[in-house]
Amino acid sequence: MQDARTLRRALALALGLAIVLLVAGVAVPADARPSPGPMVDVQPAVWVAPDGGSITVQVLASCPERWTVVEAVVAVSQPQASGQATFPLTCIGALRMFTVVVPSEGGTFELGEAVATGAVTIKRGKTQRAQESEVVQVQPAVLVDLGGTATTQSGGGALLLDLVVACPVGATGHESFVGVTQDQTASGTGAYVPVCDGRQHTFSVLVEATQGEYRVGDARALTFAIVEHGGFGFSGVDDGPVQIVAGP
Repeated sequence: MQDARTLRRALALALGLAIVLLVAGVAVPADARPSPGPMVDVQPAVWVAPDGGSITVQVLASCPERWTVVEAVVAVSQPQASGQATFPLTCIGALRMFTVVVPSEGGTFELGEAVATGAVTIKRGKTQRAQESEVVQVQPAVLVDLGGTATTQSGGGALLLDLVVACPVGATGHESFVGVTQDQTASGTGAYVPVCDGRQHTFSVLVEATQGEYRVGDARALTFAIVEHGGFGFSGVDDGPVQIVAGP
């Protein structure tokens, strides 16, 4: 009997202690608990637009929940050009990747190296800030845009297709290809070499059928514009519908 009363008292004491600890835990102010601060991580490669007017940067960033973003910004500088741009960070407590286009505020961005800086400032009563600067490699962005119309040549044995290509000064164009397929009855390829001087160039590419013959109607085209810089290859891609019309 004595053992039963002792056991009941021990259980009551344990339950009471658990309730006290639970209430104490609930009563701890949120600001008193440790919370991670903001974080920003600049990725090591960036891309310069063909005309040098902007650089595209990728950053990983995060901030703890219930904080407010005061500023989330990326800045890029080279000796002859610099600029900065904001990105739409919200505090959800998870890392996210952001692609940020940084326009030049003066001068022209170039291939080579640049200094990229990411900074995040947040506020919740107090202010916290994270910043990272990296020396990054500026790589060529390649623009390629297929025309929407192709003209039959040689009675359907070939097509003439216009496309626009641009790549930055300092890159070197390599032989590139465009392919056109129509249903599963006709297909072929044509070649061109991008000119990298920062301007847009229009190429009229002869696409010769290697299977079947092209006819008036819908088709699909795919092109890879290939350039080289620093011993590495880079490409721009476009893929889309093409309307084939009758030629001479």
